[in-house]
Amino acid sequence: MYPIHTTIKDLLDAERFEEAMTRIAEVGEKRDRSSVEFLIGILTETKNALVRNQVAIALRDIGDNRAVYPLIEALSNAQLRRSRGTLLYAMEEMHYEPYIEIIVALIGDASLEVRLQSFLLFEKVAEKLSEQQKQVCKNIILQCKAVSGNDLLDEAIALLKK
Repeated sequence: MYPIHTTIKDLLDAERFEEAMTRIAEVGEKRDRSSVEFLIGILTETKNALVRNQVAIALRDIGDNRAVYPLIEALSNAQLRRSRGTLLYAMEEMHYEPYIEIIVALIGDASLEVRLQSFLLFEKVAEKLSEQQKQVCKNIILQCKAVSGNDLLDEAIALLKK
């Protein structure tokens, strides 16, 4: 384990979260790909929402696609509902298209931040989706509209018609 990883782990174990988050941010700023698995471990294990969000941002800064699936799993965890906006933001520069159905469903979320961030991710890849993915996304969007409509759902449907 790298010295920085040991330091972060020790800080987290001692519940010195502010200091740990500073170190996590430094790892992200250095775009240290060797830390991706370590950060994913923290993402999946921590109960601290602020730490989880800082890890997600560090993973975004690094931009390694190994983080996509753990981020998607975290998105799907109802207990992490308050972190969804940051988790979506973290995937912005990653290859998340295989999970677009999960992301597009969040355009109907109650949280404005989550709706906007999921729409931005969808908008970025809508033209690149296969016809099958487009149809699945359209069905999901229509289901969301039936529950509670919002303008972003209408815009998402329009993107599929282009």
